[in-house]
Amino acid sequence: MNPLRYPGAKSKLFKYIKTLIAKNELNGCTFYEPFAGSATLSWQLLDEGLISQAVINEKDPLLYHFWKSVFFHTDELVNLIKKTDINIDTWNECVRYKEDAYLSNKETYQIGFAGLFLNRTNFSGILKAGPIGGKAQTSKYKLDCRFNKERIIQSILDIAAYKNRVGVFNEDAIDFMEKEVKSGSHKPIFVYIDPPYYKAGPSLYRHFYTNEDHRQLAKYIKDKRFPWLLSYDDTQEIRDLYNKEHCVNLQLNYSVNSHRKEKELLIYNMGLLV
Repeated sequence: MNPLRYPGAKSKLFKYIKTLIAKNELNGCTFYEPFAGSATLSWQLLDEGLISQAVINEKDPLLYHFWKSVFFHTDELVNLIKKTDINIDTWNECVRYKEDAYLSNKETYQIGFAGLFLNRTNFSGILKAGPIGGKAQTSKYKLDCRFNKERIIQSILDIAAYKNRVGVFNEDAIDFMEKEVKSGSHKPIFVYIDPPYYKAGPSLYRHFYTNEDHRQLAKYIKDKRFPWLLSYDDTQEIRDLYNKEHCVNLQLNYSVNSHRKEKELLIYNMGLLV
């Protein structure tokens, strides 16, 4: 159901999220993702009727404008996908959108399309990476091998159907939570926090976290009483930051390398995972 490719295998978390929702009586909750990325969990939870609303936040302007376009400029985005050639000339044009100054006179759906295009045509969906097949396109796999227009458009239309149950923001994650996460109301909430990986973050994300950023996030979230679940790469540095919280490991297969398996650390302040 997701039009984006993304490093990591977050969909495996889905059964754990379902368990947490059931055990903590959070059915019909508002689900927040301060680090949305592909927002896979939000769309799965909406699709299965487990949450009433999804509120996502993404700092990277290319991905933010993509999700904004999916819900609020759907026709323009779909039409641009239909008429654009999937070739290295288009890739070179879309790369220019990674410069903030280039975005000033562009429409939301144009920026969003550039984010989608780079995600679907770059190695492993990484916006910082190079094009599949290389710039000379001499490889066995070409630029368009992950860009099935019909499937992408159908995914966009499926997700866009939830327009009235979705909020899309472009903030710093802590600022977003401070302003948008409303605890203490009659409606249940659940916050899923998926920050940039501690070790691999600088190579995967355009907006990665420094050591101080990770520390500030830990300081902020550990004081919050609303239900939250946080996922990280399992490192000693992260365990030290969250040494008094509930933790469990989950083994994931990473799409960056299908032969590599890593343990992801889940940290939470709710009932035990089963």
